[in-house]
Amino acid sequence: MPSAATVRVLIVDDDYYAREALRALVARDERTRMLDAVGGAAEATDALTAAAARHEPLPEVILLDVRLGDEATGGIDAIPALKQLCPGCRILMTSVSNAPATVEAAVRAGADGYVWKNESTAGIADAICRTAEGRFVLTRSIADELLGTLTDLGDYAAEVLPAEPEFLDLTESIRKTLYLYCFCGMSAKEIADELELSVNTVNSRIKTAYQVLGAGTRQEAYKRLVARTRNGG
Repeated sequence: MPSAATVRVLIVDDDYYAREALRALVARDERTRMLDAVGGAAEATDALTAAAARHEPLPEVILLDVRLGDEATGGIDAIPALKQLCPGCRILMTSVSNAPATVEAAVRAGADGYVWKNESTAGIADAICRTAEGRFVLTRSIADELLGTLTDLGDYAAEVLPAEPEFLDLTESIRKTLYLYCFCGMSAKEIADELELSVNTVNSRIKTAYQVLGAGTRQEAYKRLVARTRNGG
């Protein structure tokens, strides 16, 4: 069960930019408390084992990326071992994929929620807290994609998080592109494939975002986005 004060969180994500963005979002919310942020399943296993050996509090929620390393479902594959090491914790998956088959695989492996990274940033603390309370949390795009086909939720009370706009001076399409580019570290070609766009369209969106943010590089854009996140904007 979650603590009365704050929900203890372990982040597992092998992308540095995504991991640091999530760390900032969790750390700034008074309802959630960062325990650690690591880059892979092995590091998460080591962290949980070490904490247990020292009789330190274990996480109540593990924020786990679906894709770890070279494996498209490396995070899903890690769920059983993480639950064995931390039986009382709940696992909230994060991903840039909202494919129903991937969500269903995560549920079968024992996930306790699934949020799409592009939509989860503004309400990530809400998702964590609701997962800790025993709800199976989905973001809106994933729920729409599933269309009621996800039936293997057991006794969970499924809850769809409302979509929350972020960076209001950027259009939704540009925010989505910029998130994948800055936070997930994807190339313009990878983003084009993911969003089914041309590379020229992706590059045009990135250029527009740079102008809005006053940034000249990916690193500058990332820093400005994280600064906005920390300041609540």
